[in-house]
Parts: sequence; C-alpha cells; structure tokens
Amino acid sequence: MLSTIRQLLDNWIVRIFFGILIIVFVFWGIANVVTLIGSSTAVATVAGNAVPLAPVQTAYQNAINRYAAQSGGKAPSATLRRIFAGQAVGQAIDRATMAREVNRLGVAAAPTALRHEIFAIAAFQGTDGKFSKATFNQVLAQNHITPDQFMTELGSSIDADQVVQAVSAGAIAPQPLVNQLSNFLGQSRSAAYVELPFAAATAPNPPALAVLRRFWRNHPGRFSTPEQRTIQVAVLAPSLLAPTLTISQSAIKAQYQTDIARYQTPAKRTVEIITAESADSAKALASAWRSGKDWAAMKAAANAATATAVTFQDAQPDSLPSGRLSKAVFAASPDIVTGPIKGAIGTYVFKVTAATPAGATPLAQVADQIKAALQLRAARAKIDAIMPKLQDALSANTPLDKMPADLHLTLTTLTINAQGQQSDGSPATIPGPPTLRQAVINAAFTTPQGAAPSFHKAPGDNDFILSVSKITPPQLKPYDSVKAAVLADWTAHQLEHAQNIAATQLVTAVKSGQTLAQAASAAGLPMTVVGPFGRSKLPKPLPKRLLPILFALKQGQPTMVETRVGFVVATVTAITPPTGQAAKNLHTQLAKVLDNSMQTAILQSFATGLRQRDHVKINDKIVHQISS
Repeated sequence: MLSTIRQLLDNWIVRIFFGILIIVFVFWGIANVVTLIGSSTAVATVAGNAVPLAPVQTAYQNAINRYAAQSGGKAPSATLRRIFAGQAVGQAIDRATMAREVNRLGVAAAPTALRHEIFAIAAFQGTDGKFSKATFNQVLAQNHITPDQFMTELGSSIDADQVVQAVSAGAIAPQPLVNQLSNFLGQSRSAAYVELPFAAATAPNPPALAVLRRFWRNHPGRFSTPEQRTIQVAVLAPSLLAPTLTISQSAIKAQYQTDIARYQTPAKRTVEIITAESADSAKALASAWRSGKDWAAMKAAANAATATAVTFQDAQPDSLPSGRLSKAVFAASPDIVTGPIKGAIGTYVFKVTAATPAGATPLAQVADQIKAALQLRAARAKIDAIMPKLQDALSANTPLDKMPADLHLTLTTLTINAQGQQSDGSPATIPGPPTLRQAVINAAFTTPQGAAPSFHKAPGDNDFILSVSKITPPQLKPYDSVKAAVLADWTAHQLEHAQNIAATQLVTAVKSGQTLAQAASAAGLPMTVVGPFGRSKLPKPLPKRLLPILFALKQGQPTMVETRVGFVVATVTAITPPTGQAAKNLHTQLAKVLDNSMQTAILQSFATGLRQRDHVKINDKIVHQISS
C-alpha cells in the first residue's frame, strides 16, 4: 500500500491533490481543534462557578409549554423564544447569586418551618384536608422529583425568602404621596357643556363661480387624482410554485410513515386508584370494593383506612405514579377491581372505568395535508436551487419579461396608487399572500422610475423583483367633473367656520366673567349639566378626549374641542374630593400598590448588586442555542 502511494506521488496531479488535502487539514481540522479549546457548556458563570445548562433548558421548555397551552398549541415566535431563554437564564443566575448571599449571611430555615410549609401545600393534602404522606409521594412521583430534591429546593426557597423579606421589609410608600395620588385618582367632577353641531348652522347661499373655482384651486389635495405608478413585478413565492409540483403517492406514504408518531393516538385509561400504606389494608379495601361498593363509598373507606383515593381521567402510561401500576392498569379489563399491586409509594387497588385504545389517523385523511407540506418543501428547495441563476440574470440587467422560464417567476404588470388600487378604485391583483402584496406596494412607491429591476425579500420566504416604468403625478381634476363636490366641500367649510366663531364667542364670554349658562342663554343655545364623574369614564355624548382636559381645568374655566360633527364648549362646575368608604378602599389599594412597587425596585437593585459583586458572565452563544 505504501509503495503504491509513493509511486502515485511521482504524478504531479496527485501531488497537487495531496497538497490541497494538507492545506484543508491545517486550516480546517486544526482550526476546529483550536476553536474548541476553552469552550464551555455553562450557560453563565457566577463568581467563577458555572451555572449548569440543564435547569435552564428545563425552565425554558416549561415556558414554551405554558405558552403553547395558553395559545391553543401555537408555537412562539423567534422573539418570544429569545425572551423565554433570557428569563430562564436570569432566573438561574438569580438563584445562584442568592444562594451565595444566603451562605454568606448564614441563613438557614428551621426544620419546623420547612415542615409547616410542606403541610400547608394544598396538593399534598388528602380528602380530609390534612397532609397525606401517600399523596405527597404520589405528587412528587408524578413530577419526577424525589423527596430529597423537593426538600432541598423548598429549603433554599425559604432561606431566600428570609433574605428577601429582610431587604424589602422597610419599603413603605410615604403617606403624603399616597394621599396625593388617592385624592388625584379618586376626585370626581361635574361639568356643563354646550354642543354646536355643524348641521345646526344655517347653510350659506352658493357663492359666485369665481369663489368656487378659487376654492377648487386652493385645495388640490381634495380634488386631484392620486399619484399612480406603473410597475412590473415578478413574484417568486413558494405558495405559488408549490401547487405546480408533482408529488408521488409513494412519497406521501413514505412521509406518513416517517411522521407516524404525529398521527398516532396513545392508549388512555380513566382509572380509580386507591393507594394503601400496607398490603393488608389494600386487601381489605379490595374486598370491600368487589362486594359492590361504589366509588364514593370507597373514597370514604380509604380515608378511614388512611389510604388515598384518586381518579385519573384519560391517563396515559407515563402519567401514572408507578411503572408497575401503569402496566397493570393498561392490561386490566374495564369495570373489574384489580389488585393489590405493590408499588414504590404504597400498595395499589384500582378499577378501570373507561378505556380508549391506541390508534392512528388513516393515511387517506391526511394525504392532502402531507402532499401540500411536501409541495411547499419542494418549492422552497427549488427556489433555493434557482436563486444563483436568478441573481445572474439580475446582474446582467435582464428585463423582467425576458427572464428565463425555468426561474418560475409569476410576472404581472399593473398601475396602482399608494393604497394598492387601480385607476377605477378596485384593489389591484398582486400574486401571493397579503403580506407580500403590501411589500410590493411599499417597494413600488420607493423605487425610482427607470431603475434596474431590484430584488426584494418579503415575509414568509417570499421574494419579488420590481421595476417602475412610469410615474403619474397627482393631477387636478377638471372643475366641471368635480363642481358638485367643490360646492359641498365649500359649504361644509363655511358651516364649520360659522360654528367655530360661535364656540369661540361662548368661551370668550365665560372668560370675561359670565357663566356658561348665561352665555348659552344669550346665544339661544341649550346647556347640559353632567356629573359627578371620575377619571375613568366620561358621560355620553361628550367626546372621550374631553375627559383629561376637564380634569386639568380649574372650576369655572372653559374649554372648547372640535369633534367629527361639531364643536363642544364645556366648563367644570364642581370639584369633589374622594370621601367615604370608597375613598378609604382606594387609599388602601394605592398604598399596597406603591409599597409593592418600592419593594420590587429595591429587590431589583439588590439583585443587580449581587450580580455585580459576583461578576456574572453570560454565555450568549449557549443562550442563542437554547432559543434556536
């Protein structure tokens, strides 16, 4: 073999090949070794000590699961995944820094405190409302936690709580601040207002033609056609390409087999289980159960025998507290009392009340779904493959209508305005999903006329190429074609102006010393009084934006606002401070909120100080891997 290699080395082609091989080894193999030196799988370090990755991954996955449960199974976005990963890392770091502080201070929870805390946890209580050791063991087994692990975690939590309480106990909001905010939020006001609707003003006579034509010229934005652009757009979207691709039945069947676990329904059992502390107690309970007692009677009997009676609804094999029990439950026939069966945390007696066999969704029911997914996957792969050729065509300034057919572009030429409408006002038809349509419209009105076709990426793995061939600027419409609209707009403008003057006169009269009632009476206008009302809601029909204004005015001070249908002039007639039980309740709630806010701020500063003291360093690469 060696002699053969030596003979081959006399060939200059082979020598070049071996030279390239050596270079690859040097710059790839050794480089990889070098980059691995000193690498760490720790997600962070606290005072030089590694924060392990496993608990962080568990906390991150729990956050993902909670999100999925709350959103109907929807997967979180990349941004949310990064947030969840950051929170999991932050929690792990805070636990580590707090543990160091607990050790430094010598804080340790008393055994009686630990016992009291465990006995107070509702999940560990039996049917009599008291702590049940059997339930305790069962709950921990279901969550794959040993008693020692739980006791250690709970002890650490109690120790940390003692430090937290000591740090934040003195954070109490100052009474003057609470009083001021309570008065501010609890205050109510009464108001009087006058409405001046545009429709109530006397319509003026039509003016001379010259006046209307001048109004038409002075308001081109109202009477002009919008800017329009004629564009060519070539869309390259997986959703458009996918339906054209052929997927064989064998490929669909193979994919079904690959993903068979997704279509399988696990076996489930609804089972009533009694966990006794001894085999003799379990035998007695089983005998009583077989004699015909119902589940309610058996629960009472189990309670009397210091046993635990629990119902598992639609349980899967891994959700039962014992592997041996799980095998027995899924082997048992329904409605038959089975046991006793010895387990890790007691002796079991059970009866299966409902059984759902394992199954799978037939291929025929999901074939179309699988085909669509395979077509989309193939379309994305095809687009990736043709992208270099597309880039070459763009580099050569190939016109869009001359692009090669095998690029699978969907070409469209259309004229649109900035809202994506055609000249007749109808929505322009742009191939692809709505997000791509909006991206095309945005690009159309930012691309210079005559520029070379430009490549754009749109949401959802969609791409498009766009060029602008013509820009039609806004054009003032001929007067004769819009004269009715011009007269209507001029009239509306005059009505608005007239009511503006009337409202201003009311405000001026009130500022001069009259009440709003006096000023309204002199103008022949009706006035309405409302209130008292709070900051959260303004009585109808006053506009919502008047609410903060009324609470900023002094009593008797007027204000004026314009709405869609007219003007409103209002003034504050009374200011009432909070009184009675409602005021006391508000004061108490505010005090609690402010106290909690101050305590939170102090604890955040405390946590920041611990991190700085312990020189916390986060491995951003590992955090990124977690969220990816």
